[in-house]
Amino acid sequence: MKTYVYKRRLLKCIIAIFDAVGYFLKKILFFTQKKYKNQIERILIFKLDHAGDVLLATPAIKAIRKRFPLAHITLVVGPWSKGIVEGEKYINEVICYRAYWRDRNPDRHFNIQDSLQFIRALRRGKYDLFFDLRGDLFAIIIAALSGIPRRVGFGWEGGGFLLTDEVETTINKHQAEILLDAARAIGIRPAAAEIAITISEDDKKYAYAMLKENNWHESLLTIGLHIGSGCPSKMWAVERYAGLMERIVEHFKAQIALVGGADDRAVTEQAEGLLHFKPVNMVGKLTFKQTAAVMEKCALFIGNDSAPVHIAAAVGVPAIVLFSAANDWQRWRPYGNDVDVICKDVMCKGCEKAACDDMECMNLITVDEVFDLVLKKIKIVEAEKRLHGIQ
Repeated sequence: MKTYVYKRRLLKCIIAIFDAVGYFLKKILFFTQKKYKNQIERILIFKLDHAGDVLLATPAIKAIRKRFPLAHITLVVGPWSKGIVEGEKYINEVICYRAYWRDRNPDRHFNIQDSLQFIRALRRGKYDLFFDLRGDLFAIIIAALSGIPRRVGFGWEGGGFLLTDEVETTINKHQAEILLDAARAIGIRPAAAEIAITISEDDKKYAYAMLKENNWHESLLTIGLHIGSGCPSKMWAVERYAGLMERIVEHFKAQIALVGGADDRAVTEQAEGLLHFKPVNMVGKLTFKQTAAVMEKCALFIGNDSAPVHIAAAVGVPAIVLFSAANDWQRWRPYGNDVDVICKDVMCKGCEKAACDDMECMNLITVDEVFDLVLKKIKIVEAEKRLHGIQ
């Protein structure tokens, strides 16, 4: 029996019936094996998630590029994550689509005319191959209406009957590996998943100039922090972050570099009001790629489960992630070799709530626990520096 992602039993039943009818009609109407073009010239990939999740999809996109080196690859993302993939050489074109069902803006609204115009534009694109790297019912419907002959994706939200190649996988592994199964579904044999982010020289120069403008000193130990999150249920208490920062500065005589988007300004200002020192505040001042450049100057990065910790792992910076139990941390953790996760095993784990009144899983994480891990990781960083003769 197919496993759906929906928590509500009624919705799960409706989608199951929808799929059952769809598979039945598909079997009757399309009983012959369809032939596809041998030469794939144009590929459309949908990844309408937020930035951290898009970053986890890059190994699959790179595997597709390696298999089809001459194809024109178009990636459709939300405007909230465009900056994470702009300038990447394995993508020919990035299209922004503000999908109503993925938008976190409370003032969002559905516009049927915009959706129809988008579908018409995709039809004009004459794509040969489509990948949905999420399991997004509406993206699958859009691809089918766009007339793309071969459609690869996950049927977790329903609509699997609209796919020509439905991906078989398990959720009991890392998300980057799950998404690679979409490439494997059409015979691609990808190498091990590797996540990296390209930072231009212009972005590096701008980021370093902004650091210096905000009283950053290259000679001092720098520890990066991100204290915000797109979901309130993923946030560690501001007061605890402030307490952690005070202890880090006192113990290491270090400087704290705060990063994040414009939406993180309020919570960052709240934390700053509790501090007895002035951090290097870069919140809301940088793009994703410029944030990555700042992280390259950090000995360690600490944050909630959000895009910045994924970026830190992608640039190879040691990271500590404070993970809510709302999601499976083993599946969604940043993909890197030097990432430590603190996540508490509570009765309500896996709730997938965006907001929570209780916040037990995050409240069980103490300042002492995080600081002890900071001590351990900084000792390792300093030992590696001595080993390689780095001052």
